Amino acid sequence: MHTQGPTFLIIGAGKSGTTALHAYLDQHPDVYMSSVKETNFFALEGVDVKREGDQSEDQMEHYPWAITDRGEYLKLFEEAGKVSAKGETSPMYLYNEKAPVNIKAWNPEMKLIAILREPVDRLYSRYMHLVREHRAPSKDFMNCLDSNSIWWKRNDLVREGFYGTYIERYFNQFNPEQIKVFLYEDLRSDELRVIKEIYAFIGVDADFIPDTERQHNVSGKIKNPVVDALFGQRSILKRAIRSLAPGLVEKLRSSEGAQKMVQNIRSKNLEKAPLSPEDRRRIQEEVYASEMEKLSRLLNRDLGHWGY
Repeated sequence: MHTQGPTFLIIGAGKSGTTALHAYLDQHPDVYMSSVKETNFFALEGVDVKREGDQSEDQMEHYPWAITDRGEYLKLFEEAGKVSAKGETSPMYLYNEKAPVNIKAWNPEMKLIAILREPVDRLYSRYMHLVREHRAPSKDFMNCLDSNSIWWKRNDLVREGFYGTYIERYFNQFNPEQIKVFLYEDLRSDELRVIKEIYAFIGVDADFIPDTERQHNVSGKIKNPVVDALFGQRSILKRAIRSLAPGLVEKLRSSEGAQKMVQNIRSKNLEKAPLSPEDRRRIQEEVYASEMEKLSRLLNRDLGHWGY
């Protein structure tokens, strides 16, 4: 058992509020969060991941930010000091088969937090996120029904929604009291209750109230390409600042005011085309129904409001 490193992990799912939870935990004075989000360490330790500029066309093995070396991973927590809780966020841990075993081997007492979004909504949000970044797996979202396509080969697309199977793996490895599973709508409807419950779960003061005004990781189609070029994920301003004044980029990243401004500009420059109820129902029935039934049993929670 490693006494260094994290005491808790946010394990996913992607596009379900993990970025917001990471930010709210990072604000707590007695919590230390890894500066690298999505280290993927417990899934990819020792793996020779592809680096920036050497990515496969289908994005199957593109994890340039991943931390795969044990020493490098531990360095992420060297500045934690004497806080009560240390954590990191990697949605890959939800669906990676090795992650639950590796996490238990590292720390059998690890606390685990999952937040799950209705799987079709999650998938569509992921698709819109990739559209925003000009990396969509295909032009037509309904191609996701083709089980021979990249939509099924990539773990972060259709298969990330197989929640029943993935949560069961963690229940098989850990005491259920070490696992907290929330639904995305819990966070949307009563954000402070969820945050306070997580604070209590990881053993820090639950009365602390974080700033929840800033929007995180918003998806959608680009309205104005000029605004996107200036403030989007591939911002020419950011690249220019990085080349002329590298230290300024880190200062801007650590500035809540600057981050709020950029996120607000990005959010206003996105539009969401809704998924039709018919298409949503079809994907539910053809892809996710059995997984949702399994999840409902595992959590002992009625998921009828998801449409099942």
